[in-house]
Amino acid sequence: MSQFSFPYTQQAHPIFGEVTRPLIKLSLFSVRFQEWVSLGKVLADTGADISVVPLPVGQVLVPRVELGQPIQLGGVLSSNLMVNAFVHQMQVRIENYHFEMPVAISTASTIPPIFGLQHALDRFKVSFVYGKEFILEI
Repeated sequence: MSQFSFPYTQQAHPIFGEVTRPLIKLSLFSVRFQEWVSLGKVLADTGADISVVPLPVGQVLVPRVELGQPIQLGGVLSSNLMVNAFVHQMQVRIENYHFEMPVAISTASTIPPIFGLQHALDRFKVSFVYGKEFILEI
């Protein structure tokens, strides 16, 4: 069994002051440039159905974002906000563990990178140790 542990990260919040978040480091394979692209602060979000990256990251990963399957994302920044995105199958690496998952490339650059459920978090046993660390086991 492999285990990956990520410490929670403190970040400023406009209402709550400081918050701790489960941020994960992962790499996505860029078919555009044929190399791994590392993302160091991706929110592990069990409430997100799909993993998401903002448009600038997506443009590095694939040559034509709009060739993915169109989808609308809701609830990312606000429950009233809907954002267009295109889903692509991506190769992913967390440390030495490789897998494939769907990734929605947002048409907005303000959407934060999110590690969601579908073929991502749902492939692991997930533990959130309150305010301390986030653990993935496979």
